[in-house]
Amino acid sequence: MRTGLGSGDYGEFTFLDIINLISFVVGMMNLNENLTQGDKQDLLETFSTKADMLLKEIHSHLQDQDNKIDMILEELRNDSRRNFQSSGSAHD
Repeated sequence: MRTGLGSGDYGEFTFLDIINLISFVVGMMNLNENLTQGDKQDLLETFSTKADMLLKEIHSHLQDQDNKIDMILEELRNDSRRNFQSSGSAHD
C-alpha cells in the first residue's frame, strides 16, 4: 500500500507499522480506561467515607432516642409504682 508516509525508503506502511499504530491506539484506550477506573475508585472511596460518617451520625441519633425512650419508660414505671403504692395505702 503506497501512502507517502511510513518507514523505509519507499514511503510504504509495512505490516509492523500497522501493528505499531494499532498497539498505540489500544494503549491510549487502555490509558483512558485506567484513568477512568482511578477516578471511579476515588469517587467510591469518597462516597464510602461520607456514607460511613452519615451512618455513624444516624446511629448516634438513634442511640440518643433510645436513651430518651428508656428515661420515659423508667418514669412511667416509677409513676405506676407510686400510683399503685398510694392506691394500696389508701385502702389500708
